[in-house]
Amino acid sequence: MAGAPTIWVNSDMSEQIADFNGEYVLITTSNMQRMPLGKTLEDAREKLKEIGRYDIAEQLK
Repeated sequence: MAGAPTIWVNSDMSEQIADFNGEYVLITTSNMQRMPLGKTLEDAREKLKEIGRYDIAEQLK
């Protein structure tokens, strides 16, 4: 996702969250799969919790 500022990357760099055109997106780098998380950081945290990714949600403060 060239040009999208990355706000979070996991330790092995296989996942990242980027702010892409005003929307937070979870990206799996191995296949470039994207999951929209919402327009605000709070929306992103809630969506991550909904999909069971509490590990990431806790890191986004």
